[in-house]
Amino acid sequence: MPAPAPFLYTTCNVGSEASLKADIARSYPGLLTPAFMRPGLITWKATKALPPDFTLRGVFARTTGTSLGLCRRLTEIAPKVAEGELRLLHVHVFPRLAPEDEAAEAEWQRIDALRTEVAEGLSAEGVALHPQRDPNVGEWILDLIVEPDSEQCLAGLRCHSAGGHPLPGGLPRVTLPPDAPSRAFLKMEQALARQGLTGEKALAGLTALELGCAPGGASFSLLNRGVSVIGVDTGAMDEHVLRFTNTEGVRFTHLQTTAGAVSSQHLPPKIDLLISDMNLAPPIVLKYVEALQRRVRARILIITLKLNDRSLEAKIPLYLKHFAQFAPGPVTATQLAANRREICLFSQT
Repeated sequence: MPAPAPFLYTTCNVGSEASLKADIARSYPGLLTPAFMRPGLITWKATKALPPDFTLRGVFARTTGTSLGLCRRLTEIAPKVAEGELRLLHVHVFPRLAPEDEAAEAEWQRIDALRTEVAEGLSAEGVALHPQRDPNVGEWILDLIVEPDSEQCLAGLRCHSAGGHPLPGGLPRVTLPPDAPSRAFLKMEQALARQGLTGEKALAGLTALELGCAPGGASFSLLNRGVSVIGVDTGAMDEHVLRFTNTEGVRFTHLQTTAGAVSSQHLPPKIDLLISDMNLAPPIVLKYVEALQRRVRARILIITLKLNDRSLEAKIPLYLKHFAQFAPGPVTATQLAANRREICLFSQT
């Protein structure tokens, strides 16, 4: 294992650096001081020694671990890693500046080429790599946060923990299809990836109840994954969603009403997923979701909370405490790459 180090790194959405710093200050008072900051990246100096597998928890923190420092050339990375005791790793390479919707294919090709070069250097130093798959809890990851148009990167090590994002940089390689009704498609795809629910048949045959569904971006994502959707919204739905059909009988049903007006007669006997992306204040969203969850007992909850006022960020612990009172399992909260002034709450059995 790497020796304890006083510097940590954290990536976040560009524009959320102040939110991340405030969140960490609330969660770890007196432990961490911001040291080096660029858009989408903050390093921290710890005021005391930390265990090598220390994991920084933060709603606005996407990827976090122990910093190995800046590397101006890829050839500097393997010797740094080889100085420690780790001999088996995952290697995650991702851009520091990632667009909120999707990175260009040319950028991912550059990133993949850099990963191949680093992997060869590690092998020459006697460090083996896991197969390219999602990491298991307890496995170590070498993160390389790459600068734009440069080989320069910040290198860091982290131990994958329960609730950690399985993908490099927390950045699913998702493209918005031309027929998707809205960018809510991206948010749903990223949320499913965050929870490991993107396997070919992971959701097939399930039924979702979605609150705030118009015009249908998230519904379109679920329908294409074999999920029948009951969408609740007073707004109009996109025709691609309303007319969606497939050979397995997956379909969309529009309840053109408010979340508070949904009655049991509108719903099938079993709801597997309860989804919400309502543009309402967080306490109101949670009130509606709780009322419905206590009736339908969905086993997967994916809830977006809008934080249009920065003062709401200090209330996130209260929102999570409320959510945990009716959630079906452990609670996770994060800001997805495609989230703007919002966070996403998850729970599943």
